[in-house]
Amino acid sequence: MSKRLFLISFFFTLFSLVISEQLTISQAQTSSWNHNGQTFSVWDVRVRNIGRSTVFGATIIGVSNLELENIWSVEQVSSNKFSFPKYISQNGGLKNGTYFNFGYINKSEQPAIFNIIDVIN
Repeated sequence: MSKRLFLISFFFTLFSLVISEQLTISQAQTSSWNHNGQTFSVWDVRVRNIGRSTVFGATIIGVSNLELENIWSVEQVSSNKFSFPKYISQNGGLKNGTYFNFGYINKSEQPAIFNIIDVIN
């Protein structure tokens, strides 16, 4: 019985890791400046599908340090919640190894921290 429970736990953990590693986010700062004592920085964000299945959508959540001045190439749902642009699903989804970029201006010299949830395969 304990061996069976171990195997069930193992496969559940493995499945959870695969789901959570479907998409990755990387960011690069492209410029920054100061205006009246406030630092602004421009960030290019890449969302890459490293999973085996095509992704048709997902929700991107700004979890910390998100002080937006502007954002582009994602659909803004609320102040810290964004979704994939519609053209991704309309063009067959984000296949394995492919990516899309979006950008934003942050009122900080540091990047925002994003999480991805609600992946649609």
